[in-house]
Amino acid sequence: MRSTAPSAAPDASTHLVSDENLTRRALLVARLVLAAIFLLAGISKVQAPSEFAETVRAFHLMPDPLAAPFALILPWVEILAALYLIVGFLGRLAAAATAAMLLMFIVALLDALITGHTAHPCGCFGSTTNPVITALAGGDTVGWWDVIRDVILLALALGVAWLGSGALSIDEWVANRRARAAGE
Repeated sequence: MRSTAPSAAPDASTHLVSDENLTRRALLVARLVLAAIFLLAGISKVQAPSEFAETVRAFHLMPDPLAAPFALILPWVEILAALYLIVGFLGRLAAAATAAMLLMFIVALLDALITGHTAHPCGCFGSTTNPVITALAGGDTVGWWDVIRDVILLALALGVAWLGSGALSIDEWVANRRARAAGE
């Protein structure tokens, strides 16, 4: 005969473990989304540095002589941050770097929208003919979608910077190894 007695309710530790796993997985997704976008953006800009420099100049936020060096350096910082995020090594630092870049991008986009200098692409993904990337980039002019996209990415970056790299990361592997060593 089957028992019809209700099964025991899961204890609080079961919920804690599942919540922790969910957080670890969410951080993994956030980390990989940021990494993919920054890697794609950086590679796109590295392939056409002079075009990216012209886009930087179109924002009118820095002296012209600084636009070219900025356009040469920024894509490599984006690629480096993306690579660190992919493997989850120094993930908090890499996420903080992406958050700082996103804040800079948001300020530039808001300035363009406020001053009306919107007749140029945001330059977020360099110059590309890929229609999917063009749609993600917001098209050929600066618009509110660019700001909204960057605010969403900023939220992801701040989450990883605050909570850590999450699952499948070198950071987690190192932390688990240290915890095992401390327990021995």
